[in-house]
Amino acid sequence: MYLKKLEIQGFKSFADKISLDFTAGITAVVGPNGSGKSNIGDAVRWVLGEQSAKTLRGSKMEDVIFAGTEHRKSVGFAEVSLTIDNSDNYLPVSYSEVTITRRVYRSGESEYYINRTSCRLKDIHELFLDTGIGRDGYSIIGQGRVDEILSSKSEDRRHIFEEASGIMKYKVRKQEAERKLNLTEQNLVRINDIINELEGQLEPLKEQSDAAKKYLSLREGLKELEVNVYLDSIDKFRERLKEYEGQHKDIKDNIEAEERNLRSITAQNQQKTEMLKSLEEKINEARDKFYVMETNLEKNSSEISLNNEKINGLLQNIKRLEEETSDITAKSEELLKEEKTRQGKIDYLNKQYADFSKKLEAYQSELDAIISTLSESEQRIEKLKSGIMDKLDLQSDKRTQINNIRNHIENLKKRQNSIGTEIYTLKLEKDKDNMKKEDLAESIRNSILLIKHSRTKLDELSKEKAELAGTLQTMEKQQGTVRTDIQVKSSRRRMLKDMEKGMEGYSRSVKEIMHACQTSAEFGSGIHGTVAQLLSVDKKYETAIEMTLGSALQNIIASTEEDAKKAIEFLKRNRLGRATFLPVTAVTGKRLDENTLRRLEECKGFCGLASELVTCDSKYSGIVLNLLGRVVVAENLDAGISIAKRFGYSFRIVTLEGDILSTSGSMSGGSNDHKSSGILSRSREITELEAVIEALGKEDIKLEGKISEVRSMLSEVEQELSEEGNKLRENELVRTRDENHLAMLEDNIRKTDAKIGMLNDEKLQVARQEQETALEQKKYEEELEAIEKDISETKAVISEHQEKFKADQSVRDELHQEITDFKISVNSIVESIQSVNEHMERITTDKEALQKSLNRKQGEKQRSENEVVSLKQAIEGLENVIKGLQNEKAGKTFEIDRLVEEKRVLEEESSDFIDKLNSTNKTILLLQEEYNRIDIKNTRAEAEMKAIQDRMWDEYELTYSNALALKKELPSIPQAQKTINDYRTQIKNLGPVNVSAIDDYIKTKERFEFMSVQKNDMEQAKDKLHKIISEMVQIMKKQFIDQFRLINENFGIVYRELFGGGRAELIIADQENVLESGIEIEVQPPGKKLQNMMLLSGGERAFTAIALLFAILRMKPTPFCLLDEIEAALDDANVYRFGEYLKRFSQKTQFIMVTHRKGTMEAADTMYGVTMQEHGVSKIVSMKMGEKAS
Repeated sequence: MYLKKLEIQGFKSFADKISLDFTAGITAVVGPNGSGKSNIGDAVRWVLGEQSAKTLRGSKMEDVIFAGTEHRKSVGFAEVSLTIDNSDNYLPVSYSEVTITRRVYRSGESEYYINRTSCRLKDIHELFLDTGIGRDGYSIIGQGRVDEILSSKSEDRRHIFEEASGIMKYKVRKQEAERKLNLTEQNLVRINDIINELEGQLEPLKEQSDAAKKYLSLREGLKELEVNVYLDSIDKFRERLKEYEGQHKDIKDNIEAEERNLRSITAQNQQKTEMLKSLEEKINEARDKFYVMETNLEKNSSEISLNNEKINGLLQNIKRLEEETSDITAKSEELLKEEKTRQGKIDYLNKQYADFSKKLEAYQSELDAIISTLSESEQRIEKLKSGIMDKLDLQSDKRTQINNIRNHIENLKKRQNSIGTEIYTLKLEKDKDNMKKEDLAESIRNSILLIKHSRTKLDELSKEKAELAGTLQTMEKQQGTVRTDIQVKSSRRRMLKDMEKGMEGYSRSVKEIMHACQTSAEFGSGIHGTVAQLLSVDKKYETAIEMTLGSALQNIIASTEEDAKKAIEFLKRNRLGRATFLPVTAVTGKRLDENTLRRLEECKGFCGLASELVTCDSKYSGIVLNLLGRVVVAENLDAGISIAKRFGYSFRIVTLEGDILSTSGSMSGGSNDHKSSGILSRSREITELEAVIEALGKEDIKLEGKISEVRSMLSEVEQELSEEGNKLRENELVRTRDENHLAMLEDNIRKTDAKIGMLNDEKLQVARQEQETALEQKKYEEELEAIEKDISETKAVISEHQEKFKADQSVRDELHQEITDFKISVNSIVESIQSVNEHMERITTDKEALQKSLNRKQGEKQRSENEVVSLKQAIEGLENVIKGLQNEKAGKTFEIDRLVEEKRVLEEESSDFIDKLNSTNKTILLLQEEYNRIDIKNTRAEAEMKAIQDRMWDEYELTYSNALALKKELPSIPQAQKTINDYRTQIKNLGPVNVSAIDDYIKTKERFEFMSVQKNDMEQAKDKLHKIISEMVQIMKKQFIDQFRLINENFGIVYRELFGGGRAELIIADQENVLESGIEIEVQPPGKKLQNMMLLSGGERAFTAIALLFAILRMKPTPFCLLDEIEAALDDANVYRFGEYLKRFSQKTQFIMVTHRKGTMEAADTMYGVTMQEHGVSKIVSMKMGEKAS
């Protein structure tokens, strides 16, 4: 196998289609920098399946398409074809020549072909697996690949060793098995989900199934009675319809009688019509023939005229030829006279020549004959002897060839029979696979429809769920806010109540008095409470009232002075401090007079009297007037000052913000970080908080109801989602299984088609080879027969020649002396004869020319005369034809006139029949109207009967004939109707019944059992895949280690040969994980210490990579190898050493070198030059090194 041809079109800088033909040995591709020579290596790498645009020195795959120049437009696609000679069947296909083609369009669409047959990229990869050829193989090495081999990352160089060790096919199979394993595990998860879901559905479905069976039992009883009631009604309608049928029959008989009459008239009319049609066709046919006759008459007349013109032309030509013949005859007579004169002279000289040279010629001829005979005899004898030896060898070769051909023909026949059997077997397999494929395709289409339906429903349910979840989240958030408010406000209320209960903000003495009132009967009901506890005020005025009252808020209100006295004594006795008491009976107050109040109401910013802005029990009004009766509340300090000035500071004024203007003119105010005690607002805030908490509680309950409703709806939607999701997963599982099976079938069919195609090609090729071989056998057998005959004849001839040779030798010596004497006399006469002969030759030539011309003219004249006779005969025949046509034309005219008259008579007769038809149609129409009236009655009865039958069908899916099987005698229709109502009541009491639950339960159970079996199958498949992967790993590990050891040994040998010493070794970095481990390279150039690759010089690194490449080629040679400037970093001496090594390996491997180094070029057998005569467009120039040397 070797690389035969590379065709490039539109790839990178190769805008035009170019073709490179490769031969065995070394081919160099040279050219200046930027000319595009490396694009050849990129083209080979690309056509073999390279998918990385970066590796091809681009950013995206479209970059490989010729992008255009200043003078050229860009092209729409790039195409590369690689032709490989596979006559040794190195590749696993039965083709002697394999062409790989790859094409890419600017749209990004790619196409792959093997021998012009469309294929997949995977097929190309599989074709070259473990051959060393391919995008990841070691047959294509560029500078970038050298860097990868020498990279500090030992993992980067694994690919080349995997390809060389032949484990790539196992690695691909292992990856495929891992992919299947992953898919199997995913399917197992889906199956487990479905099984769990089905287990939860079985018990509820069983309960529904039992209820459905009871319902069906009741339904069956109802059906039996109700069907019999329906049958009774139908029978009554059927009797009525029978009556209508009799009436129908009578009318129908009358209609049929009239219709028979109508058909008779119609038939007669049809007969006339057909006769008319026949006459019309005859008339048209006669007219067509008449027109054809006229055309033929014109054609024959024209032909006669044309022939007459030809005759005139031929007669003129004959006359001209006769004149030219006469001239030629005269010239010939003159030449004959001259020839006669010259011949007399020649006769004289010949007579002299004969006298002087007769003896000389006799002796000389005899001597020449003897010498020639001797020489020829000697040569012939030697040649015949040598020929016999050659022919004997040839005879042996021919016999061997014939035997080989016979064996080859027998093998070809056997192969043809074998191919026929293989094709028949493959076609049977393909037919079976196609049937399975159609079934699977139908199953997949059904699965896709179910999946599409499920996904649509899932989308709808998901949207509904999202909306419900959003609503629920909003409501829960609202509820959370409400509950937080309730907690905050409840906490606030509890705190306030605790403060109220503990009387926080009150002095110790007040607390003790109030506590004693609650725990002791000492004060009875004489203590009412504090001012703050017994007053209530609007929130707007709280600050103003609290600032006004100040400590008076803690004053204790008592019923009488005695009650106040008791409290004071209690404080003294217990040393609890002091407190102020306000006895209801003693404390009174005054409010501002009415005149002042009216004047205040006119003031801007006046809010009211403080005593009127608080509420309390009327019995405390005196105390309130005492405390607040002469206090005015103003909106703000400005308003307060204005009022105070207007009324001469005659009463206290307090603003809403708590600023106080006293009667003395003093003013107190400022910022209030907090209220003085809060004891006045505390009670009001508690009341407000309780109202708010109650309202929030109601809102919480309302929200809880809505949330519960939304949660219920959401739960139903989630249930539907779960069920639909299970259906989707199950259908996807079925689809995946079917698609995998379908893909396998399609792959099998594609492989079968490919095999059949290859076998058919092979069959044709074998048949062609058999024919060619049979012809070759026949040719060899004929050649062998001729050779054997020739050998026998040659032996006889040799004996004769040897005897004659001895006799001729003695005669030769005697003749030599006699010949010499005659030569001098003869020479002078010869010269004279030669001169005369030259004149005679010219005369002879002229005579021959004239005779030829004469013969040509006479022949042409004869042909013209013959043609004249032929044309006259043709004219005579045409004239006879014209006479016949004219007679036929006259007869045809008479025939047309007769047929037209017959047509007119028939048209008159047909008109009478049409009148009869119209009359009969009217009679039929009247009868049909009567028939239709009966039909309407019949239709109504049928409709009513059908309505009953439809009800029977809608309710029980029974036709009348099927219902008869249930018919029985009913004692009473009313009684039967009563029983029907009882059945309906019982069915109604059952409530909603899911009849399909019976089938659902059975299907769910079967599905559960099916999924359980599927699960077991999947688990077995999983175990099997684990086993396959494990086996692949063991095979790969063993093969990789064995081949790696050979590469390592070769690497050491080649390194020492290239470097002239030193040491090199390959090391597997991780011996425990051979298949994933990186490969380390340790080298020790001659005279240096063992060191890391990264510390070597550029040339040493490159030569090390080259040594590794040759080590692999030595272990596993590839058919061809493309090297792209890998020796660029070497010095001249090492380049020549590299070239010599190339020559050594070129016996087994074909090398294509992209280079600019002289030493590599000198090693090449063929050289291709890449130039860029037109800017941006690469061209190819080729030269064989033998041509260069010559």
